[in-house]
Amino acid sequence: MMTDKQLVEGCKSGQQEHLELLIVRYRDDLYRFCRHLTLNRQDAEDLFQEVWVRVLRKLEKYDAERPFKPWLFQVAFNMYRDHYRKWKSVYALWTWLSSDSELIQIRDPASLAEENLLRHEEHRFLEECLRSLPKRYLAPLVLYYYEEFSYEGIAEVLGVPLGTVKSRLNQGKRLLHTLMKEMN
Repeated sequence: MMTDKQLVEGCKSGQQEHLELLIVRYRDDLYRFCRHLTLNRQDAEDLFQEVWVRVLRKLEKYDAERPFKPWLFQVAFNMYRDHYRKWKSVYALWTWLSSDSELIQIRDPASLAEENLLRHEEHRFLEECLRSLPKRYLAPLVLYYYEEFSYEGIAEVLGVPLGTVKSRLNQGKRLLHTLMKEMN
């Protein structure tokens, strides 16, 4: 049986069968880890695939003297954490938009799994509402809350003045708030 180090070296030299063996070796463990992180089958599958894409891109930087499995899981966790950081920003928007509605209930903080499931449901509802917005409001909201662009960065991307960005973000949040009330 080949060691991880041999498989990684084979991958680096372009041997497809070594990559396949590496994926098979860690498929169940990595998927289970992704599933525990995301609490959702579809998100776990997406994360699993994205992790292997990232691993392939970063394999040249991997230190073959380190154990492979912890490095693989670190890649998975870092990718999940990066996604979660984006989600926290989006969740801040959700909280602001829902502040005077009954969409967000006070939840028992003891149940992380339930809270994550609720956040996924809220996220899907927010996505549906966002799709209903006119494009001139959608782009600034997505760039600001999802992609974490500054006002100046949004102005540059959209080719509009800074004041226009601020105005569209403000109007977009208000319109989104109204849409959420109507769709609920």
